[in-house]
Amino acid sequence: MNRRLFLRQVSRGAAAAAVGGAVLAAAARVRAALPAAGGVTPAARAADEAYWREVSTLWGPSPEFINLEYGYFHAAALPTLEAELRMARRINTRNSHYKRNGAPADREAARVALAATVGAEPEEIAVVRNATEALDTVILGLDVAAGDEIVHGDQDYGSMREALKQKAARHGVVLRGAVVPLHPVHDEEVVAAYAAAMTPRTRLLHVTSPINITGHVLPVAKICAMAHAAGAEVIVDAAHGIGLLDTPVRDLGCDYLGTSLHKWMASPLGLGMLYVRRDKIEKVWPLMGDVSRDRGDIRKLERLGTRPESAHVGLLEAIRLHEEIGPAHKLARMRFLHARWSEALREVPGVVVNSPLDATRYAAVGNVRLAGVPPRELADYLWAQHQVFVVGIGHPRVPGVRVTPGVPSLT
Repeated sequence: MNRRLFLRQVSRGAAAAAVGGAVLAAAARVRAALPAAGGVTPAARAADEAYWREVSTLWGPSPEFINLEYGYFHAAALPTLEAELRMARRINTRNSHYKRNGAPADREAARVALAATVGAEPEEIAVVRNATEALDTVILGLDVAAGDEIVHGDQDYGSMREALKQKAARHGVVLRGAVVPLHPVHDEEVVAAYAAAMTPRTRLLHVTSPINITGHVLPVAKICAMAHAAGAEVIVDAAHGIGLLDTPVRDLGCDYLGTSLHKWMASPLGLGMLYVRRDKIEKVWPLMGDVSRDRGDIRKLERLGTRPESAHVGLLEAIRLHEEIGPAHKLARMRFLHARWSEALREVPGVVVNSPLDATRYAAVGNVRLAGVPPRELADYLWAQHQVFVVGIGHPRVPGVRVTPGVPSLT
Protein backbone atom coordinates (compact mmCIF):
# COMPACT_ATOMS: atom_id res chain seq x y z
CA MET A 1 0.00 0.00 0.00
CA ASN A 2 1.18 3.55 -0.72
CA ARG A 3 2.66 4.87 2.56
CA ARG A 4 1.07 8.32 2.22
CA LEU A 5 -2.36 6.81 1.56
CA PHE A 6 -1.96 4.49 4.54
CA LEU A 7 -1.10 7.35 6.89
CA ARG A 8 -4.00 9.44 5.60
CA GLN A 9 -6.45 6.57 6.25
CA VAL A 10 -5.05 6.02 9.74
CA SER A 11 -5.34 9.73 10.58
CA ARG A 12 -8.94 9.84 9.35
CA GLY A 13 -9.81 6.82 11.46
CA ALA A 14 -8.19 8.35 14.53
CA ALA A 15 -10.04 11.62 14.00
CA ALA A 16 -13.36 9.81 13.63
CA ALA A 17 -12.67 7.82 16.80
CA ALA A 18 -11.79 11.02 18.69
CA VAL A 19 -15.01 12.72 17.61
CA GLY A 20 -17.01 9.63 18.56
CA GLY A 21 -15.30 9.48 21.95
CA ALA A 22 -16.09 13.14 22.59
CA VAL A 23 -19.76 12.59 21.77
CA LEU A 24 -20.02 9.60 24.07
CA ALA A 25 -18.19 11.40 26.87
CA ALA A 26 -20.53 14.38 26.58
CA ALA A 27 -23.54 12.06 26.52
CA ALA A 28 -22.29 10.27 29.64
CA ARG A 29 -22.00 13.60 31.47
CA VAL A 30 -25.53 14.59 30.48
CA ARG A 31 -26.95 11.22 31.45
CA ALA A 32 -25.22 11.38 34.83
CA ALA A 33 -26.76 14.79 35.45
CA LEU A 34 -30.31 13.73 34.60
CA PRO A 35 -32.51 12.94 37.59
CA ALA A 36 -33.70 9.36 37.71
CA ALA A 37 -37.15 8.70 36.27
CA GLY A 38 -38.36 7.12 39.51
CA GLY A 39 -39.82 9.37 42.17
CA VAL A 40 -40.94 12.10 39.78
CA THR A 41 -44.46 12.04 38.38
CA PRO A 42 -44.84 12.17 34.58
CA ALA A 43 -46.88 15.39 34.88
CA ALA A 44 -44.17 17.12 36.89
CA ARG A 45 -41.43 15.93 34.56
CA ALA A 46 -43.38 17.04 31.47
CA ALA A 47 -43.22 20.71 32.50
CA ASP A 48 -39.61 20.65 33.72
CA GLU A 49 -37.91 22.71 31.01
CA ALA A 50 -34.49 22.50 32.67
CA TYR A 51 -34.65 18.72 32.50
CA TRP A 52 -35.70 18.66 28.84
CA ARG A 53 -33.07 21.23 27.96
CA GLU A 54 -30.47 18.77 29.23
CA VAL A 55 -32.16 15.93 27.35
CA SER A 56 -32.16 17.96 24.12
CA THR A 57 -28.36 18.16 24.21
CA LEU A 58 -28.31 14.41 23.60
CA TRP A 59 -29.76 15.17 20.17
CA GLY A 60 -28.22 18.48 19.14
CA PRO A 61 -30.93 19.59 16.67
CA SER A 62 -30.02 22.07 13.95
CA PRO A 63 -30.10 25.70 15.16
CA GLU A 64 -31.01 26.88 11.64
CA PHE A 65 -34.75 26.26 11.96
CA ILE A 66 -37.46 25.00 14.31
CA ASN A 67 -38.34 21.43 13.48
CA LEU A 68 -42.00 20.62 14.12
CA GLU A 69 -42.05 17.63 11.75
CA TYR A 70 -40.59 14.90 13.91
CA GLY A 71 -43.52 12.81 12.71
CA TYR A 72 -41.75 11.79 9.48
CA PHE A 73 -38.97 10.23 11.52
CA HIS A 74 -37.49 11.16 14.86
CA ALA A 75 -33.76 11.77 14.67
CA ALA A 76 -31.60 9.33 16.62
CA ALA A 77 -29.82 10.72 19.66
CA LEU A 78 -26.10 11.34 19.28
CA PRO A 79 -25.11 8.33 21.42
CA THR A 80 -27.33 6.12 19.25
CA LEU A 81 -25.84 7.55 16.09
CA GLU A 82 -22.32 7.09 17.41
CA ALA A 83 -23.02 3.47 18.41
CA GLU A 84 -24.28 2.81 14.89
CA LEU A 85 -21.31 4.51 13.22
CA ARG A 86 -18.82 2.80 15.48
CA MET A 87 -20.34 -0.57 14.59
CA ALA A 88 -20.42 0.31 10.90
CA ARG A 89 -16.68 0.99 11.02
CA ARG A 90 -16.10 -2.32 12.78
CA ILE A 91 -18.21 -4.23 10.26
CA ASN A 92 -16.34 -2.55 7.43
CA THR A 93 -13.05 -3.96 8.76
CA ARG A 94 -14.33 -7.46 9.57
CA ASN A 95 -16.40 -7.69 6.38
CA SER A 96 -18.01 -11.08 5.70
CA HIS A 97 -16.60 -12.57 8.88
CA TYR A 98 -18.91 -10.35 10.94
CA LYS A 99 -21.93 -11.07 8.71
CA ARG A 100 -21.47 -14.80 9.14
CA ASN A 101 -20.33 -14.91 12.76
CA GLY A 102 -21.37 -11.75 14.61
CA ALA A 103 -24.53 -10.44 12.95
CA PRO A 104 -26.94 -13.23 14.01
CA ALA A 105 -26.14 -12.75 17.71
CA ASP A 106 -26.46 -8.95 17.49
CA ARG A 107 -29.77 -9.31 15.69
CA GLU A 108 -31.08 -11.62 18.40
CA ALA A 109 -29.92 -9.24 21.13
CA ALA A 110 -31.90 -6.46 19.46
CA ARG A 111 -34.96 -8.72 19.22
CA VAL A 112 -34.84 -9.60 22.92
CA ALA A 113 -34.34 -6.00 24.07
CA LEU A 114 -37.08 -4.72 21.78
CA ALA A 115 -39.56 -7.36 22.91
CA ALA A 116 -38.92 -6.45 26.55
CA THR A 117 -39.50 -2.73 26.02
CA VAL A 118 -42.65 -3.09 23.87
CA GLY A 119 -44.24 -5.80 26.00
CA ALA A 120 -44.17 -8.89 23.78
CA GLU A 121 -42.31 -12.18 23.49
CA PRO A 122 -39.08 -12.23 21.44
CA GLU A 123 -40.55 -15.02 19.31
CA GLU A 124 -43.36 -12.64 18.25
CA ILE A 125 -41.05 -9.85 17.07
CA ALA A 126 -39.51 -9.40 13.62
CA VAL A 127 -37.10 -6.51 13.07
CA VAL A 128 -37.69 -5.13 9.58
CA ARG A 129 -37.01 -1.83 7.81
CA ASN A 130 -40.11 0.27 8.48
CA ALA A 131 -43.81 0.18 9.30
CA THR A 132 -44.83 -0.07 5.65
CA GLU A 133 -42.82 -3.25 5.18
CA ALA A 134 -44.13 -4.69 8.44
CA LEU A 135 -47.77 -4.03 7.57
CA ASP A 136 -47.43 -5.04 3.92
CA THR A 137 -46.01 -8.37 5.07
CA VAL A 138 -49.28 -9.12 6.83
CA ILE A 139 -51.68 -7.48 4.37
CA LEU A 140 -50.16 -9.26 1.39
CA GLY A 141 -49.19 -12.41 3.28
CA LEU A 142 -52.57 -13.55 4.61
CA ASP A 143 -54.61 -16.00 2.54
CA VAL A 144 -58.03 -14.73 1.50
CA ALA A 145 -60.92 -15.81 -0.67
CA ALA A 146 -62.75 -13.74 -3.23
CA GLY A 147 -65.53 -11.87 -1.50
CA ASP A 148 -63.79 -11.70 1.87
CA GLU A 149 -63.91 -8.22 3.36
CA ILE A 150 -61.29 -5.98 4.95
CA VAL A 151 -62.41 -2.93 6.92
CA HIS A 152 -60.04 0.04 7.12
CA GLY A 153 -60.22 3.54 8.54
CA ASP A 154 -60.88 6.54 6.31
CA GLN A 155 -57.70 8.26 7.56
CA ASP A 156 -55.31 5.33 7.21
CA TYR A 157 -51.82 5.95 5.82
CA GLY A 158 -51.60 6.16 2.03
CA SER A 159 -49.13 3.29 1.59
CA MET A 160 -51.38 0.96 3.53
CA ARG A 161 -54.39 1.94 1.45
CA GLU A 162 -52.33 1.14 -1.65
CA ALA A 163 -51.50 -2.31 -0.30
CA LEU A 164 -55.15 -2.96 0.51
CA LYS A 165 -56.23 -1.85 -2.97
CA GLN A 166 -53.69 -4.22 -4.53
CA LYS A 167 -55.00 -7.03 -2.33
CA ALA A 168 -58.52 -6.28 -3.55
CA ALA A 169 -57.53 -6.08 -7.22
CA ARG A 170 -55.49 -9.29 -7.07
CA HIS A 171 -57.67 -11.52 -4.92
CA GLY A 172 -61.18 -10.11 -5.21
CA VAL A 173 -61.22 -8.82 -1.65
CA VAL A 174 -63.91 -6.26 -0.83
CA LEU A 175 -62.72 -3.14 0.99
CA ARG A 176 -65.06 -1.35 3.36
CA GLY A 177 -64.28 2.00 4.95
CA ALA A 178 -64.98 3.05 8.53
CA VAL A 179 -65.59 6.76 9.07
CA VAL A 180 -63.58 7.48 12.21
CA PRO A 181 -65.03 10.34 14.31
CA LEU A 182 -62.66 13.27 14.69
CA HIS A 183 -63.67 14.37 18.20
CA PRO A 184 -65.29 11.43 20.00
CA VAL A 185 -66.52 11.85 23.54
CA HIS A 186 -66.64 8.12 24.30
CA ASP A 187 -64.58 5.17 23.08
CA GLU A 188 -67.78 3.47 22.00
CA GLU A 189 -68.21 6.05 19.21
CA VAL A 190 -64.98 4.87 17.63
CA VAL A 191 -65.71 1.18 18.17
CA ALA A 192 -69.16 1.68 16.64
CA ALA A 193 -67.63 3.29 13.54
CA TYR A 194 -65.68 0.11 12.79
CA ALA A 195 -68.55 -2.17 13.76
CA ALA A 196 -70.87 -0.32 11.37
CA ALA A 197 -68.56 -1.09 8.45
CA MET A 198 -68.42 -4.82 9.20
CA THR A 199 -70.54 -7.65 7.80
CA PRO A 200 -70.44 -11.42 8.32
CA ARG A 201 -67.86 -11.56 5.48
CA THR A 202 -65.37 -9.30 7.30
CA ARG A 203 -62.12 -11.16 7.94
CA LEU A 204 -59.70 -8.38 8.88
CA LEU A 205 -59.73 -4.87 10.36
CA HIS A 206 -56.91 -2.45 9.60
CA VAL A 207 -56.72 0.08 12.43
CA THR A 208 -54.34 3.04 12.64
CA SER A 209 -53.44 4.38 16.07
CA PRO A 210 -52.33 7.04 16.55
CA ILE A 211 -53.60 8.30 13.21
CA ASN A 212 -50.61 9.80 11.41
CA ILE A 213 -52.56 12.83 10.14
CA THR A 214 -54.16 14.07 13.37
CA GLY A 215 -52.49 12.10 16.16
CA HIS A 216 -55.84 10.62 17.21
CA VAL A 217 -55.25 7.70 19.61
CA LEU A 218 -57.94 5.07 19.12
CA PRO A 219 -59.27 2.61 21.74
CA VAL A 220 -57.44 -0.28 20.09
CA ALA A 221 -58.11 -2.88 22.80
CA LYS A 222 -61.87 -2.27 22.62
CA ILE A 223 -61.85 -2.40 18.82
CA CYS A 224 -59.95 -5.69 18.94
CA ALA A 225 -62.38 -7.18 21.44
CA MET A 226 -65.33 -6.20 19.24
CA ALA A 227 -63.67 -7.59 16.08
CA HIS A 228 -62.69 -10.87 17.71
CA ALA A 229 -66.23 -11.36 18.99
CA ALA A 230 -67.35 -11.08 15.36
CA GLY A 231 -64.72 -13.55 14.13
CA ALA A 232 -62.36 -11.00 12.52
CA GLU A 233 -58.65 -10.40 13.07
CA VAL A 234 -57.03 -6.99 13.60
CA ILE A 235 -53.84 -5.51 12.22
CA VAL A 236 -52.72 -2.27 13.87
CA ASP A 237 -50.69 0.42 12.15
CA ALA A 238 -48.82 1.73 15.19
CA ALA A 239 -46.14 3.63 13.27
CA HIS A 240 -46.60 6.56 15.68
CA GLY A 241 -47.37 4.48 18.77
CA ILE A 242 -44.47 2.23 19.68
CA GLY A 243 -41.88 4.14 21.67
CA LEU A 244 -44.48 6.74 22.64
CA LEU A 245 -47.73 5.23 23.95
CA ASP A 246 -46.88 3.43 27.16
CA THR A 247 -49.07 0.36 26.56
CA PRO A 248 -47.60 -3.16 26.21
CA VAL A 249 -48.35 -4.63 22.80
CA ARG A 250 -49.87 -7.76 24.33
CA ASP A 251 -52.40 -5.58 26.20
CA LEU A 252 -53.74 -4.17 22.93
CA GLY A 253 -55.19 -7.56 22.05
CA CYS A 254 -54.34 -7.24 18.36
CA ASP A 255 -53.26 -10.11 16.12
CA TYR A 256 -50.68 -8.16 14.10
CA LEU A 257 -48.93 -4.81 14.53
CA GLY A 258 -46.40 -2.83 12.51
CA THR A 259 -44.35 0.17 13.54
CA SER A 260 -41.36 2.28 12.54
CA LEU A 261 -38.65 2.24 15.18
CA HIS A 262 -37.06 5.33 13.67
CA LYS A 263 -40.06 7.34 14.80
CA TRP A 264 -40.66 7.41 18.56
CA MET A 265 -38.10 4.80 19.57
CA ALA A 266 -35.56 7.16 17.90
CA SER A 267 -33.59 4.26 16.42
CA PRO A 268 -31.22 4.59 13.47
CA LEU A 269 -33.10 5.40 10.28
CA GLY A 270 -34.35 2.33 8.45
CA LEU A 271 -35.68 0.08 11.22
CA GLY A 272 -39.18 -1.16 11.86
CA MET A 273 -40.90 -3.86 13.87
CA LEU A 274 -43.54 -6.43 13.03
CA TYR A 275 -45.43 -8.09 15.88
CA VAL A 276 -47.38 -11.25 15.12
CA ARG A 277 -49.23 -13.02 17.90
CA ARG A 278 -47.51 -16.35 18.38
CA ASP A 279 -50.43 -18.50 17.30
CA LYS A 280 -50.85 -16.45 14.10
CA ILE A 281 -47.29 -16.62 12.75
CA GLU A 282 -47.88 -19.81 10.78
CA LYS A 283 -50.67 -18.11 8.80
CA VAL A 284 -48.51 -15.31 7.37
CA TRP A 285 -46.60 -15.91 4.13
CA PRO A 286 -43.27 -14.03 4.04
CA LEU A 287 -43.04 -11.00 1.77
CA MET A 288 -39.67 -12.39 0.63
CA GLY A 289 -39.66 -16.11 -0.16
CA ASP A 290 -38.69 -18.37 2.75
CA VAL A 291 -39.47 -22.07 2.96
CA SER A 292 -36.37 -23.15 4.89
CA ARG A 293 -37.62 -22.10 8.32
CA ASP A 294 -40.46 -23.58 10.27
CA ARG A 295 -43.71 -21.83 9.38
CA GLY A 296 -44.17 -20.85 13.01
CA ASP A 297 -40.77 -19.11 13.22
CA ILE A 298 -41.07 -15.31 13.23
CA ARG A 299 -37.64 -15.07 11.57
CA LYS A 300 -39.14 -16.21 8.28
CA LEU A 301 -40.60 -12.67 8.05
CA GLU A 302 -37.20 -10.94 8.26
CA ARG A 303 -35.58 -12.49 5.18
CA LEU A 304 -34.34 -9.18 3.80
CA GLY A 305 -30.98 -10.19 2.38
CA THR A 306 -27.92 -8.05 3.04
CA ARG A 307 -28.73 -5.07 5.23
CA PRO A 308 -26.92 -2.49 7.41
CA GLU A 309 -26.47 -4.64 10.52
CA SER A 310 -24.93 -1.72 12.38
CA ALA A 311 -28.45 -0.35 12.88
CA HIS A 312 -29.26 -3.21 15.27
CA VAL A 313 -26.46 -2.12 17.59
CA GLY A 314 -27.74 1.46 17.37
CA LEU A 315 -31.21 0.16 18.26
CA LEU A 316 -29.88 -1.26 21.52
CA GLU A 317 -28.55 2.19 22.46
CA ALA A 318 -31.87 3.82 21.47
CA ILE A 319 -33.77 1.40 23.71
CA ARG A 320 -31.45 2.14 26.63
CA LEU A 321 -32.03 5.88 26.25
CA HIS A 322 -35.79 5.36 25.88
CA GLU A 323 -35.86 3.48 29.18
CA GLU A 324 -33.62 6.04 30.90
CA ILE A 325 -35.92 8.92 30.00
CA GLY A 326 -38.90 6.78 30.96
CA PRO A 327 -41.72 5.88 28.54
CA ALA A 328 -44.41 7.49 30.71
CA HIS A 329 -42.36 10.68 31.03
CA LYS A 330 -41.77 10.86 27.28
CA LEU A 331 -45.50 10.47 26.58
CA ALA A 332 -46.40 13.09 29.20
CA ARG A 333 -43.90 15.52 27.64
CA MET A 334 -45.28 15.03 24.13
CA ARG A 335 -48.83 15.60 25.37
CA PHE A 336 -47.66 18.67 27.29
CA LEU A 337 -46.14 20.16 24.12
CA HIS A 338 -49.23 19.27 22.08
CA ALA A 339 -51.49 21.02 24.58
CA ARG A 340 -49.14 24.03 24.74
CA TRP A 341 -49.77 24.99 21.12
CA SER A 342 -53.17 23.44 20.38
CA GLU A 343 -55.16 24.76 23.34
CA ALA A 344 -54.18 28.35 22.56
CA LEU A 345 -55.11 27.98 18.88
CA ARG A 346 -58.53 26.50 19.65
CA GLU A 347 -59.56 29.95 20.93
CA VAL A 348 -58.53 31.81 17.76
CA PRO A 349 -61.37 32.60 15.28
CA GLY A 350 -60.88 30.93 11.91
CA VAL A 351 -58.52 28.29 13.29
CA VAL A 352 -59.63 24.65 13.44
CA VAL A 353 -57.63 22.10 15.41
CA ASN A 354 -58.32 18.70 13.85
CA SER A 355 -56.88 16.74 16.76
CA PRO A 356 -59.10 15.57 19.65
CA LEU A 357 -59.42 17.84 22.69
CA ASP A 358 -59.13 15.05 25.28
CA ALA A 359 -55.44 14.58 26.15
CA THR A 360 -55.88 10.81 26.41
CA ARG A 361 -56.84 10.80 22.72
CA TYR A 362 -53.68 12.42 21.35
CA ALA A 363 -49.94 12.07 21.78
CA ALA A 364 -47.28 13.93 19.79
CA VAL A 365 -48.87 14.52 16.38
CA GLY A 366 -51.36 17.35 15.92
CA ASN A 367 -53.18 18.97 13.00
CA VAL A 368 -54.41 22.54 12.58
CA ARG A 369 -56.22 24.34 9.75
CA LEU A 370 -56.56 28.04 8.99
CA ALA A 371 -59.87 28.79 7.28
CA GLY A 372 -59.44 29.79 3.65
CA VAL A 373 -55.73 28.93 3.50
CA PRO A 374 -54.57 25.74 1.74
CA PRO A 375 -52.41 23.65 4.12
CA ARG A 376 -49.32 23.73 1.92
CA GLU A 377 -49.50 27.51 1.61
CA LEU A 378 -49.62 27.81 5.39
CA ALA A 379 -46.66 25.45 5.73
CA ASP A 380 -44.70 27.46 3.13
CA TYR A 381 -45.50 30.71 4.96
CA LEU A 382 -44.31 29.36 8.32
CA TRP A 383 -41.05 28.27 6.74
CA ALA A 384 -40.42 31.43 4.72
CA GLN A 385 -41.35 33.89 7.47
CA HIS A 386 -40.41 32.07 10.68
CA GLN A 387 -38.16 29.13 9.72
CA VAL A 388 -40.68 26.76 11.28
CA PHE A 389 -40.79 23.43 9.47
CA VAL A 390 -44.18 21.69 9.33
CA VAL A 391 -45.93 19.71 6.60
CA GLY A 392 -49.19 20.56 4.83
CA ILE A 393 -51.64 17.66 4.45
CA GLY A 394 -54.51 17.80 1.97
CA HIS A 395 -56.68 14.99 3.30
CA PRO A 396 -60.31 15.63 2.32
CA ARG A 397 -61.70 15.18 5.86
CA VAL A 398 -58.84 16.71 7.84
CA PRO A 399 -56.90 19.15 5.68
CA GLY A 400 -54.35 21.04 7.74
CA VAL A 401 -50.78 21.47 8.82
CA ARG A 402 -49.32 18.59 10.82
CA VAL A 403 -47.46 19.83 13.88
CA THR A 404 -45.16 17.32 15.57
CA PRO A 405 -42.66 18.40 18.23
CA GLY A 406 -40.01 15.88 19.27
CA VAL A 407 -38.13 14.93 22.38
CA PRO A 408 -35.52 17.71 21.82
CA SER A 409 -38.25 20.37 21.39
CA LEU A 410 -38.46 23.12 24.01
CA THR A 411 -41.21 25.59 24.77
